[in-house]
Amino acid sequence: MNELRIGIGVHSPITALLAEEAGADVLWLGSLEMSASRGVPDREVLEVTEVAAIVRSVRAVTSLPIYVDADTGRGSDEVAVLATKLYEDAGATAICVEDNVFPKRNSLDDRFSGRELLSAEAFAERISAMVAARRSIQVIARTEALVAGHGADVAVRRLRRYAAAGADALFAQANRASADQLLPVVERIAPLRPMVLAPTVLPGVDAESFAEHGPVTVIFANVVIRNLVAQTSRVLRDLMASRRLENVLPDLAGVERLFELAEHGHAADPPPASGVPVPEPRPRVEERAARPSDVETARVRMTEAAFDYCAGGAGDESGMRRNVERLDALTLTPRVLRDVSARSTLTELLGTPLSAPLLVTPMGLQALCHPLAEVATAAAAHSLGLGFTLSMFSSRPVEEVAEAAPGRLWQQVYLLREREVSWSLVDRAEQAGARAVVCTVDVPLVGRRSRDARNGFRRFDTAPPAIVQDPCFVDLLAHRRRRDPSLTPAGLVTELFPDPAVSWADLAELRSRTRLPLVVKGVLHPQDARRAVDAGADAIQVSTHGGRQSDRHVAAVDALPGVVAAVGDRVPVLFDSGVRTGAHVATVLALGARAVLVGRPVLWGLAADGQEGVEGVLRSLTEELDHTMALLGAPAVDGLDRELIGVREWA
Repeated sequence: MNELRIGIGVHSPITALLAEEAGADVLWLGSLEMSASRGVPDREVLEVTEVAAIVRSVRAVTSLPIYVDADTGRGSDEVAVLATKLYEDAGATAICVEDNVFPKRNSLDDRFSGRELLSAEAFAERISAMVAARRSIQVIARTEALVAGHGADVAVRRLRRYAAAGADALFAQANRASADQLLPVVERIAPLRPMVLAPTVLPGVDAESFAEHGPVTVIFANVVIRNLVAQTSRVLRDLMASRRLENVLPDLAGVERLFELAEHGHAADPPPASGVPVPEPRPRVEERAARPSDVETARVRMTEAAFDYCAGGAGDESGMRRNVERLDALTLTPRVLRDVSARSTLTELLGTPLSAPLLVTPMGLQALCHPLAEVATAAAAHSLGLGFTLSMFSSRPVEEVAEAAPGRLWQQVYLLREREVSWSLVDRAEQAGARAVVCTVDVPLVGRRSRDARNGFRRFDTAPPAIVQDPCFVDLLAHRRRRDPSLTPAGLVTELFPDPAVSWADLAELRSRTRLPLVVKGVLHPQDARRAVDAGADAIQVSTHGGRQSDRHVAAVDALPGVVAAVGDRVPVLFDSGVRTGAHVATVLALGARAVLVGRPVLWGLAADGQEGVEGVLRSLTEELDHTMALLGAPAVDGLDRELIGVREWA
C-alpha cells in the first residue's frame, strides 16, 4: 500500500490540539470551518490577513503540517500570491487553491444549480505565480470539474495541466451527484502526483482504498465544526429547558481537561513539520522602514488604533504591499569605471532648492504619532535641506508649521464640498510662505480600511485636524449649527470630505486662484497626466495614496513610466507610494521621476523619537541614495536614467 495520511479539518488552536491528540497526521484549515466558526458565509468573506492570523495561532500550539484552504485566491493571481506569502510566513505547510471563479461556492452547497470554472490555462498561470512566489510552502491545485458536471476526463486533464504548472499536490473534489467519479480520477492521477482528497460525499469508503493508487492525504473536513454545532446546540437546548447545570454535566468536559489542553499547547515547541522548515515570519509591509527599530518603538508608543490607522491600507491591503514588492522586484545595472569620487544629490524643484530629491509626502493627523506632530516633521526635513508637504488635515495649522520649514513648505489641499474652505486654506498657505500647492485628486470616496472598521476608529473625532480652526470653516460651522445644533467640527469635516463630484473644471478653478506652482497628486493614467498638464499643472505626482484607497490599483512604480512618457519634458513627474529605501529612491529616479516623496517611514521615525527620529529616517534615505549612486556610476542625480534599470539589450 502507498502512503496514506489522515487530515482533520480544524478552525482554532483548541480544535487543532484535539486533532493532534486523536492521532491526525495533518491539520486542514478549511474555508467552511474557518468561515462557520466566525459566523460568516463560506464565500471568501474572510480576508487573507484574517486567515493568516488563524494559521499563526494554530502553528503556535502544534508541530503538525498545516494545509490552508485559500479558495480561489479571491479570483486574483495577485491575492493568491499574497496569500501564499502570508500563510507561509504564518507557518503553513501547504496552501490549496481551486479553479472555481470568484466568489467560490462550497462544493456541498446544492441550493443553486450550475457552476462556472476558470479556464484551465488561466488557473495554471495562477499556480505558476504562486509557485514562483513561495520559498518552501507546498502548493495544492484543486479542481471542481466533477462538481461542475464535466466528468472524470475533464478533471484529469485539468489536474495534469496544473501539475505541469508546478503544483506539488493535486486535489479532486466531488459533490453528491459526481461521487462515483472520484475514485476513477484518483486511479489516473495518484501515480502522477501526490493527491489530497476530502471525500465527504463518500462516507462509507475506507480511506485506505484511495491510497492503493499512490500517496494520498485524506481530509476529514468539517467534522469538528459540524460536531461542535450539533452537540453544542443539543446541550444548550437541554440547559435552557431544565435551567439546571447538572442535567448537562455528563456531556461536558471537566475543567481539568481544559487546563490539560491549554498546558499542552503552551508547552509546544513546534519543530519543522514533515521536514519542511517553518519560516521565520517576514516583516509585514508596514514594518519596512528606513530604520526597522522605529516601527516597533512606534507600535509601543502609539495606541493600537492609531498605529493601525497609519499602517493600514485599503481592502485586503494587497495594493499597499504591491507598491513595495514591485519596487523590490526592479533591479539596477551599474555602469563601471566612472569617476564617482565626488557626488552630489543636490537638485531644484519648482523653484525650491533641495539637498536631495526627497520630500515628505502629505500625511494628516500626525498628532497621533507625536505631540509636536507636523511641526517636528517639517523641522526635521528643513534641517536637512529637504522638502515637506503639509496635509490639509494636519494636526497643526499651516502658519505654525511654516515657521518650522521656511522656504520649503508645500501645502496639500482637497477640493471640499464647500469650495470656499479649500480656497481659504490656499490663501492662508500663500500668506504663510508656502512654495507650492498640491491638489490630491484620487479620493472621490475614502478607501475601505478594514483595520479602522475593526477598531471602530473615527479619525477626526480622535484627533481633530487644524482645519476646524480655519476662519471660513468656523463661519460655516456656525451657519450649519443653526439647522443642526448638535453638529460637531469633526462631523462637519466628514460632511465636507470627500466630494465625489470634483471635476476637471474644479481643478481649473484652483489653478486660477493661486499664483503658486500647482502639483496634481494621485495620477496613474497617462491620459489623466496629459489632461492635468493641459489644465495648468506644474508637476504630476504619481501616487496610489500609499495603497490606502484601493487594493486593486496598479502599483505606483508600474504606472510611473507611462506618465513620464505622456508628459515628456513639459513638467516634472514626482512619485510616492511604497518607498522604503534609498535604493527605491534611486530606482524611481532612474525611471524618470524628478523627486520622491516618502510617507510611512517618516511617521515611524516621528513616533519613535520626534524630530530626531524623522531626521534619522531622512538622513538614512539620503545616505543610501548617495551610496547607490556611487555603485551605479552616477555622480549626480541626473545621471540616474533608464539605462540603469534591469538587464537590457544594448547596441
